[in-house]
Amino acid sequence: MDIEIVSGFLGAGKTTFLKQYLPLLTGKTVVIENEYGEIGLDGDLIQSDIPVKELYAGCICCSLAVDFRNGIREIVRQYQPDRIVIEPSGVGKLSDIVKVCEKVRDRDGVELKVARRITVVDGSSYEEYADGFGAFYLDQIRQAQIIFCSQMEELSEEQKTGILKDIRKRNPDAVICEGDFRKLEGEELVGILKMAEKTDTGTEPPGTEAPGINISGAAELTFSSISFQNIPRMTKLEAETLLEKLQDRKYGRILRAKGILETPSGDKLQIDVTLSHACFRSCKDQKESRVVVIGSALNRPALEELFQKKSPVRLPKRSRI
Repeated sequence: MDIEIVSGFLGAGKTTFLKQYLPLLTGKTVVIENEYGEIGLDGDLIQSDIPVKELYAGCICCSLAVDFRNGIREIVRQYQPDRIVIEPSGVGKLSDIVKVCEKVRDRDGVELKVARRITVVDGSSYEEYADGFGAFYLDQIRQAQIIFCSQMEELSEEQKTGILKDIRKRNPDAVICEGDFRKLEGEELVGILKMAEKTDTGTEPPGTEAPGINISGAAELTFSSISFQNIPRMTKLEAETLLEKLQDRKYGRILRAKGILETPSGDKLQIDVTLSHACFRSCKDQKESRVVVIGSALNRPALEELFQKKSPVRLPKRSRI
C-alpha cells in the first residue's frame, strides 16, 4: 500500500491541489484529513466517492499520533486500499509525519511505503514564514520530492526568481513546479508527479538548519486555534468587514481562518484568510455556519466578541469515515 503525503503550511492550497489530483488516481484511494482546529472543514470538500477519515483538534505528528496510527490500521482493515493520501495539518512537520508512517510499518506490521511527498508553498508568504518559523516551516520544503508553488501571480519576476532560487537552495533534489498547478491538465500533473518519484530527498548536510522552532510537538507549543459554530447570519458587506478585521493584529497573529458563513437569505459563503489574502466566495455547503481561526498569540476575548458568541464551541476529538 502506498502512502502519499500532501503537505504545506496554513492556507498554501493543499485542499485545492487534492480536489484536482484525486480524480486522476486509479485504484482504491482513502484520504486522511488532519485539521488543527476543533472542527473539521476540508473533508467536506473532497469528492464524495472517496472515503475520508478526519482527525482534528491536534496534529497527527504530535498529539494525534496514536489516533493517526489507529486510523491507518482501521482503514487497512475496512478498505484494503491501494493507497492512502494524507493531508496533514498545515503546522505539521513533514519529516515527523513520515516517521509516524514508518512506525506503523515497523511496529504495527502494516505493509506500506511512503511513495510521494508533495509540498505546496504559498509564494506570497514564503519569506515571512521562512524568517518567522525557521526550520519548522522549511522542513516541509526540505523533505519534499515535489514542490508546487501557489499565490505567485501578483509577485514581480524578481520576487519569483528570488523565492524559487531560495527553495532550490533548501532542496536541490526536488522537482519544483513554478507554474500555477491549477492550470495543469491531468496528464501534465501526473507526468510531473512521476518525475518526482525518482528523487531522493529527506537528508541534509550538518549545519543547514535555519534558526527557529525545530522540536517534536512544536505545533502544540507555537499555535493555537479557536472554533466557532452557529455564527449569526451576515450580509456580504458584513462578511467583508469581518475579513478585514481578522487581519488586524489586535486579534493576534492570525495565520489561517477558514469556514462557512450564512447570509440573511440563506446563501452560504466560504471564507479563506491567510497572511497574504482574505476573500470569500459563494458555495453550496449544507451544514451550519462554522469557522476555525488558527494563529499565535490569539486574542480570545476579542475574537469571541467579533463572532458575537459568548464562548467558542469546544468539540471532543472524533473522526469520520
